[in-house]
Order: sequence, then structure tokens, then C-alpha cells
Amino acid sequence: MPRMKPISIFIALTLLVVAPALTAQQGAMPKVANPVVIQFMVDGIDANTVKTAIAAGATTLGALLKQGVVADTYYCTSPAPRLALPDGSTPWGGSTSSNVAMHTGTLLFESYNIDDIFLSARRAGIKSVFAGGSRNYAIFKNADFLYYGGDELTDEIVVDKGLQHLTKDNARLLRLHLQLIRNAWKGPSDTTNPKSDYVQYFVKTVDPQLARLIAGLKSAGVWDRTYIIFGSDHGMGQTSQSGHPQSVLSSWTTFMAFYGPGVKKGAHIPYAEGPDVAVMTNYFLGLPPLRGHLDPNVPKNLGRVTGVLLENALEGGPADVKHPRYVERYLKSNMPRGDQYVDYRAAMVKFLSE
Repeated sequence: MPRMKPISIFIALTLLVVAPALTAQQGAMPKVANPVVIQFMVDGIDANTVKTAIAAGATTLGALLKQGVVADTYYCTSPAPRLALPDGSTPWGGSTSSNVAMHTGTLLFESYNIDDIFLSARRAGIKSVFAGGSRNYAIFKNADFLYYGGDELTDEIVVDKGLQHLTKDNARLLRLHLQLIRNAWKGPSDTTNPKSDYVQYFVKTVDPQLARLIAGLKSAGVWDRTYIIFGSDHGMGQTSQSGHPQSVLSSWTTFMAFYGPGVKKGAHIPYAEGPDVAVMTNYFLGLPPLRGHLDPNVPKNLGRVTGVLLENALEGGPADVKHPRYVERYLKSNMPRGDQYVDYRAAMVKFLSE
């Protein structure tokens, strides 16, 4: 047997050291070749909306959830409508932190220079799409194909863009954000009223668009290797205004579910929060861990990935995982919770500095 050269021995030892570290962060990688991962987000919905809509006829979503995992409690990061830092700067434009968290896996968003699911996909040669019906989404420029707008970018067009790039460009990361249900909002009682315009919009528009997406995935021959993360970016407030003030608990309380090969079927997990969505997305794509803030001016403890790999959502996984529950901890604390992002930020700086 030929003797190994010193450099070969060094590489072998390095792999032995690094591999366990990656496993600890990322878990055993899913055995799915060329997975397709879809974040299918419906703006502002909560668990009541989902339950009422399914009972009122949202059969596609009902069937999907029976084959997947639902988080019993899901909190977004700060739902404050403006992610303004203490110096008044807004590196993320008009986007809320909750959308940024689902891409970056972080609790804080100190600059635009953060690793995210789109950059991670690009490093692996995977094409990505972001399509959403708000002009605030113009900031998500790391996606290979970006579509944003107001009411003219209908939910149907959002799904069209995803399917278009799936079939024509082999895009395998689709971030689709259906926005227009917000136009039907008249108040929190809508979520439990099956006859409300809000729930009826879900039944007559959102659910058929989900069905059309699934039909397109099946037609493209990729359904058996598709993961869907279905949920929302934030909840809604307690008035007739279509808003989500940070000071109101319902703005933080939204919905999240996971479906796909290797995901438990018809199961529930106790808890998840915004950054976990990015970690799960990256994991389903079979990619190395996200890197957190890339800006050298951001302290490492504040810039790290905080999202948790929800192994309890996976077949063979535990009933629960050790989750730091940073958002829940803040919501149950006596720390200030006005309607400005800086209140949330101050709490997270404290937690991450402990």
C-alpha cells in the first residue's frame, strides 16, 4: 500500500474534525437528489385563519397539512412595519424584519450584508426566485429572479413566476409571497368567520393558487422531491386597519408548517420562530450552514445564525428540540415593547450578549 503524503494526511484529519461540527449544526442531510424548496407565504395569516379556511373549503391546504408538520406556536421576529436601526438607517428598505429572518436565519439585521438562502443557493449553483406583491420586496436582490409590486402583481402572477422559472430555468428555490389577502381584512373577527371576505379570499384564491402550484410541480416531475414551507411573515393587529403593530401580541403570532420527503406526516411540534425557517430551507436544499452577518463591523455574538434545525419535524427525529425561544422570551418579559423595531432590537442584543 502506498504511503499517504503529509498533505493527504492533513486533509483527512481536517475532514474528521470538520465533519462532526457540520453535523452538529446541520443534522444528517436529507437523502433527496436535486430538491425543490418552496417558501409559500400568505401575508398576515394566523392559525385561526388556516383552521377556518380549511373548514370552509380550503381542501388543498388541508390535505397538505395532514401530510406534514405544524408548529403549535410560531412567532415571527419583530413585526414592526419599519426595520429602522437606532441611528435611523433602514438597510432593509421598507421590509419588515420577519421577512428578512426567514431568509437569513438571524434575530438581528444590522446591515444588508448578511448571508441568506439565496446566496447559499447560488454558491451551490441553484437558481432562486422571489416573487411577492409588495413594493417593499424590492430589497431582496440576492434572488436570481426578483418580482415585486403592488396590487398589479396578483397572487396568480406570483405563482406564475415561480412555475415559469422552475420549468424554464430549473430554479429550485422558490420564495412566493401572496400579499393580496390583506386587502380583504376588516378586523380580527374575520379569522374565525367562514363567511368573511378574508376567509373567502383564502378559500377562493389562496387555496386554488396552492393547488395550481402543486399541479405544476407534479407536471414538471419534481413533486416527489419538493419541500413546502407554508406560513406567514407576521400576524395582524386588533383593529380594522390592515396593519401589524409590534405592541400587539397577535402581530407576532402567525402560522408555520413543513411538508416534504423525510418530514413527519400529520405531526405537530411545540414551537418554532422566524429564523428557523431559513435554517430549515437551507437544510432541505442540502446546503452547508448559513453564515450569518458578513459585515465585519457587526460583533460575532450579534451577527450569528440563531435559527434552530427543527429535527423534531423530521422522520426519526425527537418529539422536541432544545430551542432558546428568544422571541417568546421577549414577549413574556417586562422589556419595552412599543411599536418601534428598536425595542425588539434592544432585547435581542441583551439576550445574545448573555
